[in-house]
Amino acid sequence: MPDQPLVSVVIACFNSVRYLPCTIDSVLNQTYKNIELILVDDCSTDGTVALINEYIARDQRIRLIQRKQRGGRPAITKNTGLEYITGEFVCFLDHDDYYHPKKIEYLLSSLIENPECVAAFHDIDLVDEHGNFLNRYLDNFTAEANEYIQHVSASKYICSMRFFAFQSIKYAAIHTISIMIAIERFGRNNLSFDTRFQVCDDTDLWIRLGLSGQMIFLDKSLASYRQHGTNITRNQIKVQEDALILMEYNFPRISKKINEQEKILLTNRISSYYDDLGWMYRCKKIRKKSINAYINAWKWSKSGKHLIHAVKAIFPARKTGAT
Repeated sequence: MPDQPLVSVVIACFNSVRYLPCTIDSVLNQTYKNIELILVDDCSTDGTVALINEYIARDQRIRLIQRKQRGGRPAITKNTGLEYITGEFVCFLDHDDYYHPKKIEYLLSSLIENPECVAAFHDIDLVDEHGNFLNRYLDNFTAEANEYIQHVSASKYICSMRFFAFQSIKYAAIHTISIMIAIERFGRNNLSFDTRFQVCDDTDLWIRLGLSGQMIFLDKSLASYRQHGTNITRNQIKVQEDALILMEYNFPRISKKINEQEKILLTNRISSYYDDLGWMYRCKKIRKKSINAYINAWKWSKSGKHLIHAVKAIFPARKTGAT
């Protein structure tokens, strides 16, 4: 690659000793070498800082940023890292996941070849805590997003200027560990995670990228995401609550930019999420929140079934799973 721009990689860390060596090695062993690795420690109480310092002694591309006060949320820790990056492009990696060797090379090459695009992303492997393959993250993505993406060559697709609609109606498609952002194309002042969200701070940023310009999708698996019991996304009620905060925040942002059919799909999605949340609360015997969730589902869809569910929520949930 004749042009060798600096690529920044930000990793947020908290008590990360178990998986961090694999994570760091996956960045340092990239085929593309002009990188800086910013590790942000969120007041770890194990040997995370000592481990990082061992790596710093061996590789000058690494910087350690130590937060003085615990942020407690990924958005806060990642934003701290963004304050220190100096690269033209930025990627993110969670402390228990890892890149495949050509990830940065492939994404950077695609963005250099397509200067109109603000970001590039790829598929990832979902693996267990030992790194054993489970399945792909975006198995049916190209078929499901067909009207919003254009196949340009081999495994390369260009997302249209309306890709934000797919992200809002279906799913964001981008994962924290799958993205590379061209900082100046997106706007340095736009590059931050919204701390109002507990879990969906990244999804909000991915939709903002979709609203700002075209993106590239590489239909290759170039990173692995570990699924284990300590993942923040294992708390399903918290995920559902935060997803609804994001959806209700996002609705006025895009409602004038989508067509009527897309608007119906989006309102139905919000209603469905509220209905599911009502059931989650009901199973936990959180009666008042369950009833309110079902009423909110009705407000979005005006379907009477949600009011029936609200009445049923007065009584204990049956183990059969019926709502």
